[in-house]
Amino acid sequence: MSHLSQATIFSPSVARQQRAAAKDWSYIDTWLSQKFANQAIPVFERNPATLKALLALAAANETADEEQELLARARENALAEVQGSISNSPNTELLHTLEDSLSPEGQASLDTLAQLSTTLNISHPSPEAIGRKFLELQTTSFNLAQASERVYVMQRALHAEFERLNSLRESLESPEYEAASDIPKQTLDIQRKSKILASKLPEIQDRIAALSSSSDSSTPKLTVQVVKAEEDDFKGWLEKVKDLESQVRAFHGLPHDTDLARLELESLRMELRDLTRERDGLFEGLVERESPKKGRR
Repeated sequence: MSHLSQATIFSPSVARQQRAAAKDWSYIDTWLSQKFANQAIPVFERNPATLKALLALAAANETADEEQELLARARENALAEVQGSISNSPNTELLHTLEDSLSPEGQASLDTLAQLSTTLNISHPSPEAIGRKFLELQTTSFNLAQASERVYVMQRALHAEFERLNSLRESLESPEYEAASDIPKQTLDIQRKSKILASKLPEIQDRIAALSSSSDSSTPKLTVQVVKAEEDDFKGWLEKVKDLESQVRAFHGLPHDTDLARLELESLRMELRDLTRERDGLFEGLVERESPKKGRR
């Protein structure tokens, strides 16, 4: 009783659970001893999860052993029946005689046929059946080869994708993508600015509302007549601008300095007077040349 705890002594349910666990562990130890024979059992942790897994494994192993035993017995019975039927068959002596009469080539062919029948699982072998079986095996082999090739192509694609992802991971782990050392400080600054803006937001909203109300009250309402009057004024100012541009265009080419512009204007006036006198002289000469001709007529 020294190995029992106080909870075990004073709790019958706990005591039953521990007795059941001890019985299961005894069964597992016996089963492991049988499986490992003269070898040492590996050390493992003894806990309820391990016990549950070992019990399931032992049950599955016993079921498999029973199935194998039943299968072996069935094979033994079938073999005994076949041997009994062969020994009791009236054709047994004839078959032995035929087998002994075969040539070495025939014996080899018979052995090959028997081995092929056994390998291909054909109960009544014939050249046609063996040929069909070989064709099926060839088709299966071709399909498996094609599947293997597709798997190889997929494996290469996965390997290339893995290499690409690995290079991407290395690039992402490079110093270019490392976080700055002052991120905590920047975060604190952003949080501080956010708090300041959040505290000023109601005041800004009130100002916007006040400006909106004042602008609505001070701004006159636009009507079609007001727009038409503004358009007429704009057209009038546009005509004035065109007149001023035409007047300014007349002084194009003059210097920007006022005195120089006056001198330039005076020289142009003198040139105009010279041209006027030249024109008058040419006109008088023309009149004089034409006058005698008219007199002679």
